[in-house]
Amino acid sequence: MIVDKSSGFSVTEKAFSKKWSKYYTDFQSKKWYDFTEKWFLERFGWKNVSEFNKFLSSKKFILDAGTGIGNSAKRFSANPKSQVFAIDASDSIFFAQKKYGSIPNVHFIQADILQLPFKKNFFDFICSDQVLHHTKSTRLAFKKLVNHLKKKGVLSVYVYRKKGPLREFADDFIREKTTRMSEKDCLRFSEDMSMLGRELSKLKKTISIKRDIPILNIKAGKYDVQRFFYWNFIKCFWDQENDFKRSVGVNFDWYFPKFAWRHTPDEVKKWHKQFGLNIIHFQEIESGISTNGMKK
Repeated sequence: MIVDKSSGFSVTEKAFSKKWSKYYTDFQSKKWYDFTEKWFLERFGWKNVSEFNKFLSSKKFILDAGTGIGNSAKRFSANPKSQVFAIDASDSIFFAQKKYGSIPNVHFIQADILQLPFKKNFFDFICSDQVLHHTKSTRLAFKKLVNHLKKKGVLSVYVYRKKGPLREFADDFIREKTTRMSEKDCLRFSEDMSMLGRELSKLKKTISIKRDIPILNIKAGKYDVQRFFYWNFIKCFWDQENDFKRSVGVNFDWYFPKFAWRHTPDEVKKWHKQFGLNIIHFQEIESGISTNGMKK
């Protein structure tokens, strides 16, 4: 159900198709599933799996907008009386179907968030986790999802947070080049960034910032050197489990897609107000902004 043939959309879709075809087994592992489930619950304000499943128990129609390889669709299928529609524009949908297609209440569809094949005011719960910032317009994609949400339905989203000026400059400077690379060259560059992150991580050193540096958006505190470098200067992700392939996949996820927008908390709050959602949960962390909004 993909009808957008524009170059920007195609390049982004191609980037994620390439990533998942190369690394889907790593990201479908139980260890990664458990890690991302814990991170999901923390970001969206759920104390534990039981509390989240209680929330799902009253939801009949659920949209997983940007399911990737399907881990989130499995998570949302806990209520057997619900119907989970899991979409993705990339070829990851085929790996999702292969892994989780036997779950009776999950339906995988290759489709575009900006042109969803569903009725308006249809879903009780929509989640788009780490996805909207990779569309042509995060704000427009957010609006489109609200259109398909029922009154009193809940929309959960996570988008990239705009970071300090040095990291933002580096991101724009590097991505201007990497988004024009071939897949092979960008994978090689992503390997270089992973190795840089690994070497910084090996230092196992911390630094103390004695007071805030507002102009650089750096807060006072104690930081691991690798994480300090990562959050404030350059994207060089290194996996906590020392998984090289997974690290390369995460870095490629940032450097190759045409679209990777970053947003401020005020922007995200403004979208909720503009499109008729009450914010019932809002969390800002180094990497991004997570919200739960209920449609008025």
